[in-house]
Amino acid sequence: MKNIYVVGAALIEDGKLLVTKRNSDRILGDLWEFPGGKIEQGELPQESLKRELKEEFNDEIIVGEKVTETASYEYEFGTVHLTVYYAKFLSKNFDLIAHSEVKWIDPAEVSKLTWAPADIPAAKVISKTNLNGVKFDAVD
Repeated sequence: MKNIYVVGAALIEDGKLLVTKRNSDRILGDLWEFPGGKIEQGELPQESLKRELKEEFNDEIIVGEKVTETASYEYEFGTVHLTVYYAKFLSKNFDLIAHSEVKWIDPAEVSKLTWAPADIPAAKVISKTNLNGVKFDAVD
């Protein structure tokens, strides 16, 4: 089974979480996820997350702490190892490529969405987190 290492961004602002719905024509289409993507060889996870958000949304971000331990989920196409980090936007272009929808939600609404399986452990942690308490270092 192929191992796929990916990162996701739990983007927060004013106590809300940005969630993204995958395009219908993509693998795991119509499921909600944390935006991000594959870690390229030689990249640190945080570098990968910045690159992916630039590619997917044309946006710059600050990456913070890990939400929880890396989650692994075995799909038909391989085993995804997902690490989700808290992040915040430095810009907001939202040029959607891989997603059909984005929206800001309260942490309490997280459980109402149909998540991609690898994203569920981080979603559960975030649903119980006061997002206003998440801190970012002054220097990224």
